[in-house]
Amino acid sequence: MALSDDFKDALASWASGVSIVATRAGGLVHGVTVSSFASLSLEPPLVIACVASGSRLPPMVREARRFAISLLSADQDAASSAFARSTREPAPSFVGVAEDRTASGMPVVAGAMAHLDCELHSELAVGDHTILVGRVIEAVTYPDKSPLLYYRRRYHRLDAGA
Repeated sequence: MALSDDFKDALASWASGVSIVATRAGGLVHGVTVSSFASLSLEPPLVIACVASGSRLPPMVREARRFAISLLSADQDAASSAFARSTREPAPSFVGVAEDRTASGMPVVAGAMAHLDCELHSELAVGDHTILVGRVIEAVTYPDKSPLLYYRRRYHRLDAGA
């Protein structure tokens, strides 16, 4: 087995939340499923999201200077799968997934357990990905919802009673 296969298998052993990073630019919206998302700093409030450099999203984020992150709830595996398709094209609104908007007009997935509206703070091209650093300007949480998790290449739900 090649190192890249071993590397993918090792990463699949790490359970992570599932998020959609999306933006609105030039009258179109676009989003992608991202499992590489994390908080970076509390002061100032910064987050990072890692997006494939070949995606249409990084140039749209550069143009808009803003993006939003939807933290998916346990029942949103279909939304995650929809945004994971590399053939997904920018459109006037989300296609096949219900859309809400942040106060600034950024697109977020309706029904997500939380969302963050971010100004683009910086970006860094590393390997085959672009690391987007966002300064959070709005954070909304729906505490009655549980997260969607991705582990060993499958979706899982967290037992809220655990």
